[in-house]
Amino acid sequence: MGIGKTAVMQTLVLCLSGSFGSAAESVTIEKLQADPQAYNLKIVTLRGTAHQVQILTSPPPALPQLDTRCLMVHPPYTFVLSDETGFLQITVRARPPCVSKHSPAEPLDVADGDMVSVDAQITVVPGSGPGATGATLDVLAVNIQHEGH
Repeated sequence: MGIGKTAVMQTLVLCLSGSFGSAAESVTIEKLQADPQAYNLKIVTLRGTAHQVQILTSPPPALPQLDTRCLMVHPPYTFVLSDETGFLQITVRARPPCVSKHSPAEPLDVADGDMVSVDAQITVVPGSGPGATGATLDVLAVNIQHEGH
C-alpha cells in the first residue's frame, strides 16, 4: 500500500510542477470573461490597476478563544483589477507566518491605484440552484508584481 501512495504523490508532484513551470498566458479581462471555460483551472497573467482593496474578515468565534489564537501576518483580501477592457474581482489567500493576535499585520501586497501584474488561477464555478443562469469566475492570485517601479 505504501508503494501506491508514493506513486500517486510522485505523479501529483510531476503534474503540479508541470503546470507551474510553464509560462502563464497573458490575457485581457475582456478575453477571459468572453470565454472563461477556455481558461478553467489554468494560470493566466492579468495586468491593470487595483481598486477597492478589502481585507476579508471572519465572524467572531462562537466559543471563547485563548489569547494565543493564531492570525496570519498576511490576511486574505480581495481587490478589483481593471484594465482597458473591463474589471474583475481578484482574491488573495492568507499567507503564513501565523502569529499571536496582538502582533501587527504587515501591509497588503496591493493598494488602491497600484499598477500590477497578477498571475491568477482561474476556476469556473457553475451556477447553482433552480433557474441558475451561468457560471461565475473565481480568480485566485498566485503571484502579484508591481509594474512601473
